[in-house]
Amino acid sequence: MIRSVRTVCCFWLLAISAPALARTCIVPNFKVLHNQTSIATMYATSGKPCSVILISSPGPMLSARIITQPSNGRASIQGPRIVYVSRPGYVGDDRFTYARSGMNARSESVTGTVEMNVKVADHW
Repeated sequence: MIRSVRTVCCFWLLAISAPALARTCIVPNFKVLHNQTSIATMYATSGKPCSVILISSPGPMLSARIITQPSNGRASIQGPRIVYVSRPGYVGDDRFTYARSGMNARSESVTGTVEMNVKVADHW
């Protein structure tokens, strides 16, 4: 019993000391609505990549595209991800829009558009 308490204790301390591994990107979960525009926010570190994984809807995803590029960085499609990178040194707000097209559970064509607000800081 004492041995297992020590293991839990040590793991807990390791988890608390983990801030040395700084995050460079935070993307809270959000829903992409079929045939509508959703608004979401990501938190990115200046000059570092931050990505959104394009999770499949009930049917297959057919394509994704960047509709509007951000003013202070670049958004691109890399496999199943939309990747945003700000200009190095930029801190502030940015925004881009992307869309993904696919099929719903009834094999109907659907498009989900996302206006992504980006908060860029030196670190998170």
